[in-house]
Amino acid sequence: MDEKEIKSLLREFGLNEYEVRAYLTLIRNGPLTAGELATLSKVPQPRIYDVIRTLMAKGFVTTSQGRPKQVIPLNPESVMNAIKQRYDERIEALKSALEEIYTPHGEIGSVIVVKSRITLEDYIRKAIKNARFHMSIAVPREFLKRLEKELREKKDNNVRINLFLYGENDVPPVANEIRIRDVPDPIIIIQDRDMGVYLPYEALSGGSSLHGYGLIIQDNNLLFMLDRYFYHALWPTGRVVYREERELKLPREYIHIRELVADLKTFGLAGMRVEVIGRFVRSGEPVHLTGTIVEFFEDEHKVISNITVETEEGTRYVVGGWNASLEDIEAERIILFE
Repeated sequence: MDEKEIKSLLREFGLNEYEVRAYLTLIRNGPLTAGELATLSKVPQPRIYDVIRTLMAKGFVTTSQGRPKQVIPLNPESVMNAIKQRYDERIEALKSALEEIYTPHGEIGSVIVVKSRITLEDYIRKAIKNARFHMSIAVPREFLKRLEKELREKKDNNVRINLFLYGENDVPPVANEIRIRDVPDPIIIIQDRDMGVYLPYEALSGGSSLHGYGLIIQDNNLLFMLDRYFYHALWPTGRVVYREERELKLPREYIHIRELVADLKTFGLAGMRVEVIGRFVRSGEPVHLTGTIVEFFEDEHKVISNITVETEEGTRYVVGGWNASLEDIEAERIILFE
């Protein structure tokens, strides 16, 4: 780092031009009298004592007890650590104060545009942290390295993760199924049915800033479209490099009916008891029922999946998944019991 950059950073830490000159002179030469310091730093003699007092108040220097008195620079490491601590305390205090008056813009129906890579990664980590059931992720291999620890923890906590990578074959088993391809496409993160992240692939080429923009999506319809793009346009184009054998521990909760149908087919389940929480498609009224699965369906392209549930009263309902329109019920959650 050259002297110009050092001076600029010291000014950011609250030193004025005379204080910067005096402090750097002391760092280079060691203890000096006030007169020597004024001469070497070219700080005007009438100002030097004010400069020394402010440097002492800001924690950069101290003075000797003997005669003649000398101005002594404090160890730069201890000075910087003290400054860091003060800034950290101020940042935390300001953060708390701002959070108290912050009006959130993350309601349903919102899309947030971000241009900072740091902000984007904060949102992605928040999505991983908040995931309860399912994550769909499409990222470059290099970017995955920043998320591996968090994904392992979520996978160990029975969050199902489908991972699509742009890049190499050497991939750690941080997801239940992993597919790859060399040709990149958009970066996508979908957490449950609550939050999504979308950005063009080239947006990550801008260093600390995004080259373009990223979208934080919390709108139900847009999230549904993003989910459809992931599973019907992107997912089939990848080559499977890792796939865990499906395990079924009951009871199990699903937010995607395709996952439930996959388990019903894989394990040859019939007559299973379920609890369905969702809404009636036609009226929009909430519904919460229990019953037995008497039939399930999945078209050859895996676009439409549903189950037929018979209640204890003998009424049958066709239950669809996210944004169901042809079925009787759109399920938000389905719990499968033994």
